[in-house]
Amino acid sequence: MAPMPFRLPRRAAALATALVAVLGVSACASSTGPAYDPSAPIADQVPAGTVITVADQQSILKTMLTASGEAAKLGFGVKFADFAGGPAILESFRADATQVAIVADVPPIHARIARFPSPIIKAWQLDRGGVSTVARPGVQLRTAADLRGRKIGYAEGTAHQAMVLRLLRSAGLSKHDVQLVPLQLTEVGEALGAGQIDIAPLMEPISTKYRLAHPDAQVLPDQLNQAAQSGLMFLYSPQAALADPARAAALKRLSAAVDRARAWVDADKDRWIQTYYAGALKIPAAVGRIAYEGQGSWRSVPLDRALVARQQSTIDVLADFGEIPGGRVSADGSVDFRFDTHPAT
Repeated sequence: MAPMPFRLPRRAAALATALVAVLGVSACASSTGPAYDPSAPIADQVPAGTVITVADQQSILKTMLTASGEAAKLGFGVKFADFAGGPAILESFRADATQVAIVADVPPIHARIARFPSPIIKAWQLDRGGVSTVARPGVQLRTAADLRGRKIGYAEGTAHQAMVLRLLRSAGLSKHDVQLVPLQLTEVGEALGAGQIDIAPLMEPISTKYRLAHPDAQVLPDQLNQAAQSGLMFLYSPQAALADPARAAALKRLSAAVDRARAWVDADKDRWIQTYYAGALKIPAAVGRIAYEGQGSWRSVPLDRALVARQQSTIDVLADFGEIPGGRVSADGSVDFRFDTHPAT
């Protein structure tokens, strides 16, 4: 099975279409209004009647904002819809069903590749990457070189794709030395458990749950896993939403609220484990604790040229492995500097 460059998976598009229908928004919605101007000032006041729909993942933003009390202080309407990975989120952006999403480093890049630029408006550095490279029982996985000849599953259009490519590069392997198997985010753990693939990056808490169920499964050493990840987490938003003055003002306020909510999370990890992992995700608190430690706290990082350079580095990894149709793209314009809240240095 030949490795495939970025494309929007049909099932991801179908999922997004279904969620768009639930939200009552037509998938044929067309963007109108002012053109995106990354130098236009953003108002401090949010007009009455403004509503923002958040493309959430595993209900993390909904739980953070609600449990911390920040959602009630926003002063505008906010809705949440859960999505599994960047490709489905991109379709929701296209349909104007959602106006902002939480993702890792690759989805904003793929939005640019798909000619639907959606700039980053908030960035955090996680203490740890939160993803482990796991093998099915019976498969040796002690170094990145052990990837050679293996079926490697990954969620296409997500940070897991770049992680796999970084691991291959670290071992001096090309994508022709392995069999890449692009899957949906929700399919990867099941495929590994069924023996349909040999190795896959698994996010928390899926990684912990899989390893508890398969104690003989090997995991790539932690230092190699961490080196293959950027550890970046973003809020990003389509240009049409950022061009709308009311929505831009709401997104600026939302970004600050998420920062405060995350500080609330990290101030008492036991409370968060009970609230989110045991409460919202319905998993044992012991598993939730391991999952929390897999990411650790989040540190807000500046929206600056250094962040653009980090995104360009990830683009270069994708391009070097032939994963960008038409070749390399530029990261310029991938960050909306107006949303930066860090003091100038």
